[in-house]
Amino acid sequence: MNKPFAGILILLLILVSTPVKSQDLMSRLPAHSSYSIVVRNLKTGETLTSQNGEKAMISASLMKLVTTATALEQLGPGFQYSTRFYVSGPVENGILQGNLIIEGSGDPTLGSKYFEDNHPDIVIQQVAGFLRKEGITGITGKILIDENCFDPFRYPSKRLWEDMGNYYGAPPAGLSWRDNTFELMLQSPARVGEICKVTAVNPPQNNITFTSFVRSAAHNKDSAYIYGVPGQEEWQIRGSMPAARKSFTIKGALPHPGITFGNEVQDLFRRETKIPVERILHDSWKKQSRLIGEIKSPLLSEIIAETNQRSINLFADHLLLSLGLMKDDSLLSVWDRGLSEVDRFWKDKTANAYLGIADGSGLSPLNKLSSTFMVGMLEHLYQESPLFSEFKNSLSRNGHYGTLKYMWRHPSLQGKIYGKSGSMQDVLGYAGYFFPSGEEPFAFSIIINHHDLETKEAREVLEDYMTDLFLNTLIE
Repeated sequence: MNKPFAGILILLLILVSTPVKSQDLMSRLPAHSSYSIVVRNLKTGETLTSQNGEKAMISASLMKLVTTATALEQLGPGFQYSTRFYVSGPVENGILQGNLIIEGSGDPTLGSKYFEDNHPDIVIQQVAGFLRKEGITGITGKILIDENCFDPFRYPSKRLWEDMGNYYGAPPAGLSWRDNTFELMLQSPARVGEICKVTAVNPPQNNITFTSFVRSAAHNKDSAYIYGVPGQEEWQIRGSMPAARKSFTIKGALPHPGITFGNEVQDLFRRETKIPVERILHDSWKKQSRLIGEIKSPLLSEIIAETNQRSINLFADHLLLSLGLMKDDSLLSVWDRGLSEVDRFWKDKTANAYLGIADGSGLSPLNKLSSTFMVGMLEHLYQESPLFSEFKNSLSRNGHYGTLKYMWRHPSLQGKIYGKSGSMQDVLGYAGYFFPSGEEPFAFSIIINHHDLETKEAREVLEDYMTDLFLNTLIE
């Protein structure tokens, strides 16, 4: 054999057979930051690494894994929400002599952009079909909205003021509609530093005045935020947006989604007189009403897949409240009942590892958990749950889809990692499963807090560290 060639071959064999040395994670993080990591072999039960595993860490959207796993276990993959439509009187010559009542059950998907069959236009067409079947072209009464399945106090107690008015912080409702989101269009002057003007709101919010304090800026990003909550007559928009834009759209939290839905249903009737749309606060109407139609949500398994792969706060918070409805305790809000149910469900399944849940989505910075808890939960789902396949299918997959689509691009890792990311200011984490080819998985959780890095840089730190660790497991 040619000696130079033999030498190169020996060198390559040494490189291939030598385990990749994992980097020291803290050497790439600021000294003031904190981190937690646990990786466990679910075949042997061996913990490959545990660093600060018991430390309570701000979870961000990793809390969605806890909420969706609990909902899957407690409600079942085939669970569906139902929005029902009732009438309270006879129909004479096409006119309903009474009220149209719309009863919500907490469906987060009604009119949602995330489900094609639930698009607003399709939903309104379904309602039109219910009315057409009954021969109803007008009503003498009102359109009444029953969204009493959830508390009227829609926000969780730990939500930040700066999140409440924006679409990503939209709270659940007994009758949610259009992802509880409205669009607000702004126009910016060409000169930097001048006030931008509100030009349109869709769907219209006629009882709210929007005051803009947004200034035109030289940057090319959306840095405008909406401040307001249901009941306020004036909402404010603050921050900045690119200069010289004829139309720039930002999204806010729809203050009264049930009423907005009722107003859109109203447009189906003759317009000689305006039909009042009001909330109804009791259920005595049911005794004198009959059902004329219902719209069912997608299956829960589909809802949690969207929740985890797209990290939808509203969906996760709806699931938490739905869990709260399972617990009968009038002294607690439905929010608190949901939190209590999640905590109770996992306490004895994760050796009482630390879980401090504040909402279903992880949006509140008061949500905390330990990596030991997260890996313990993932291990339980894999080892004990008959619904593991449904849970796994709800997760993002590296190189393929979801929040991990562009993560862990090393050829040896392609498509082998199922999990979720979680991030907010100075917080980043990943959790899930690593499946070596033809083998049982490893469960992992890695979280950093107070890192004070650009998100891209923090992501690279965690990705590089976990890439080394995963490659080591393949070699070993």
